[in-house]
Amino acid sequence: MKKLFIYISLIALVVSCSKEFSSDEYGGYEMMTDYMLSEYTNGAALRQISKTGEYQAATPGTSNMSWVMEPHDNESGALTQNVEMYISYNGTFSGKPSTSEILLRTFNRSEMYEGPVGLPRFETSLSLSEALAAMGVNDFGGGDIVQVRFQLNLTNGESYSRSSVTGSMTQSYFRSPFSYPLIIGCEQPAAELEAQAGTYTIVGTDSYGDGWSTGESLTITVDGVLYRFGSFVPADGWNSSVANQYNEFDDGDDYTWTFTIKPGAKKMTIAWETGYYDDEVGFSISFVNSAGKSQSVINGGAYPNGSDAEIRTSKPLSGMSICF
Repeated sequence: MKKLFIYISLIALVVSCSKEFSSDEYGGYEMMTDYMLSEYTNGAALRQISKTGEYQAATPGTSNMSWVMEPHDNESGALTQNVEMYISYNGTFSGKPSTSEILLRTFNRSEMYEGPVGLPRFETSLSLSEALAAMGVNDFGGGDIVQVRFQLNLTNGESYSRSSVTGSMTQSYFRSPFSYPLIIGCEQPAAELEAQAGTYTIVGTDSYGDGWSTGESLTITVDGVLYRFGSFVPADGWNSSVANQYNEFDDGDDYTWTFTIKPGAKKMTIAWETGYYDDEVGFSISFVNSAGKSQSVINGGAYPNGSDAEIRTSKPLSGMSICF
């Protein structure tokens, strides 16, 4: 039985590989690399081997993007002269000034190393602070875009970049769009934040269908005033320091609240207060700022159930995204 299972597994593997790199699709070649190098007589591609990282507005110095790239031409890299890296800034979301494209780096063929299939490769990294400094951007905002564009230049004078891309160039093998719009994220720390004026929509859900009734609640504290959304089960009775005491979501599957932070507010904290049945609840928070731009702040829920000692323990939310 073991031998039969192994044989069947091998057959399945061969069939799956044949399906992905079939002779009908690639002219008899087993591998896409062979097909590209042997059959293409015109053009070139910049294959993306990997792309990692992200940009966050709160941490520009440690926010980093990294690429490993592999130039393809029909002479196995011998036609590659260099690859140029251009960047620009699009401040449309935050209303900050945008910039024109500038040449940031040039990767010469002589500086590239040989990859596992004999083609040249190069690696590069770019932090958000490096990108902003190079473009002369001192005032930036979350939600804006750092546009990175690569251009592959050949020794015969031909150049290939975003305008050269067809649909197949961006798919599984090449993943070669040449251009990368890197949105600056707005993830905020689990702590007190600068208050952001606008209207917040809170949607609470309960999988059991009996609402948030055993201590579960979201709280928003604005300049020292606490607003609670959900259960109100104080250990010492009515608490006059809480601006809204009544729990509208004491039954049912879901409930929606809206909450407005007015211009001029200084600080805010958004937190979760633990209940007995946190694993039944879920919530989402969305936000429309004073300029009318909407954002999804967070989707959360399904926390571990609280113990008697943990009920009403306040935990500032992590993973929130609020673009200032």
